[in-house]
Amino acid sequence: MDLTTPRNGNAPLVLHRPANDRQIGDEAPSDLAPFARKPVFVVAGIVVALLLLVSNRFGFFSDELYFIAAGRHPAWGYVDQPPLVPLLAQGIEYLSNGSLVALRVPPALSAGAGVVVAALTARELGGKRIAQILAAVVYALSPVVLMTGHVLATGGLDINLAACTAWLLIRWIRVRDDRLLLWISLITAVEVQIKYVSASFWVVFVISALIFGPRSILRRPNLWIGAGIVAASAIPSLVWQAQHGWPQVDMTKVIAKEVSDSGAGGVGFIGAALSLCGIAGAIFLVYGMIKLIGSSAHRNYRVLGWSVLGIALVYAVTNARAYYLAGYLVIPLAAAAVAFEGKASRRLWKWLAVPVSLLSLALIPIVLPMYPASALNRMPDGVSKDTVGWPEMADTVAGIYNSLPSGTRQNTVLLTDGYGQASALDRYGPARHLPPVYSGHRGYWYFGRPSDGATSVIYLGADKPYLDRFFKSVRKVGTVDNHMHVSNASRGQVIWLCEELRQPWSRLWPRLYHLTAVTARGDVPSK
Repeated sequence: MDLTTPRNGNAPLVLHRPANDRQIGDEAPSDLAPFARKPVFVVAGIVVALLLLVSNRFGFFSDELYFIAAGRHPAWGYVDQPPLVPLLAQGIEYLSNGSLVALRVPPALSAGAGVVVAALTARELGGKRIAQILAAVVYALSPVVLMTGHVLATGGLDINLAACTAWLLIRWIRVRDDRLLLWISLITAVEVQIKYVSASFWVVFVISALIFGPRSILRRPNLWIGAGIVAASAIPSLVWQAQHGWPQVDMTKVIAKEVSDSGAGGVGFIGAALSLCGIAGAIFLVYGMIKLIGSSAHRNYRVLGWSVLGIALVYAVTNARAYYLAGYLVIPLAAAAVAFEGKASRRLWKWLAVPVSLLSLALIPIVLPMYPASALNRMPDGVSKDTVGWPEMADTVAGIYNSLPSGTRQNTVLLTDGYGQASALDRYGPARHLPPVYSGHRGYWYFGRPSDGATSVIYLGADKPYLDRFFKSVRKVGTVDNHMHVSNASRGQVIWLCEELRQPWSRLWPRLYHLTAVTARGDVPSK
């Protein structure tokens, strides 16, 4: 603190605290510009409407089917995720009688809410009407927002909750109202029920606050009360993980390898993160980070710039998925929107606006399924490719099952190498009078094993050398095809008829546990 003595020498000393270490009431918060409610809600409404219009195309995503199946086996945790999304998916499935559109309403609404939060974040940083609209539009055009808003998965809910906590944190820095810290903790407590990794940002933020300030936040009781709330909310899930040998740790290694193999880890993380933001978003991200870290106009919020940079570095080094970062990118996006609204940057934006806007708009029909099914193979939209062929796969399996002798059928179960195929057969199998389905893949392994009376298995996926470990008789009886010639994870998988178990199921089942996405090499870790 600086001590200054007035010239008259009679007045008391005045203590001047740094701006980034104010106490509550030290400084009246500056007035914000009016919220651009109408245009921002129009942008958000367009996003929600667009997502709902394409919500019935083309079918269920594999993860959606998995969440529905997992929700039928409620638990405090799963191998690959916390419990909230499976419970939500199963609840919607039950209440809507299996409506695909209903299942995708929550992520669509979440994306719309994220658009509003982006505008509010720009407003909190001093942005007026233009900045708020810019932030809303750029956030709405980000491919990660549209893609995760299309299907019910962890990302579509998590990134917009993270954006909300970022907005509230910025607001706390401005007004120092400690009640905001409790709201942040409540939202974060929900986040950790969706994705464990959501807590990692706050570790980086605390370190950044120690280095760059405001250090006073670390002395706020509400911060630590909120941390206790988050920790308490995570206890049941952590207990489940501990009781089952911390499978989430093994899942982290699997994800890291997948990211590394795809080239999106390490230095490649930069390109992956920029691609999620889209054309306009990438420009805003880079420009916003420069403004947050280097501009004196945002010195009070510099800690957030370093926090985003720090967590990006952590994710890059650990080969995490780029979309884990997505929610916090609202901070630099909003900072760039405020900067582009200023006189110094307005001329630059004038020249960029038209081409960038057109290119960003052109991406929408690519990242969302706004094209006919016949064009699927020509699109880079891997999610949509993974939504076709499930009923056809069930038809193929049903044909094989019904061709078996009646005596064999009575003792036959279905087993799949991947949780997606198991989840699809779990959904479409009963209508085709198929027997129960099981899988050793990830969380599905915990849903139960075949009964001891099951002597024959129709197995989808893997290869003969792998299956020969468990069965004396393994022969090919079919191949999965979606009849649309769409290349996805299921098409081309071999269907095997496996008989004569080498061991009882009680001993066989632990050996069938695996975390890798496809067991095609006959090499999986044993439980």
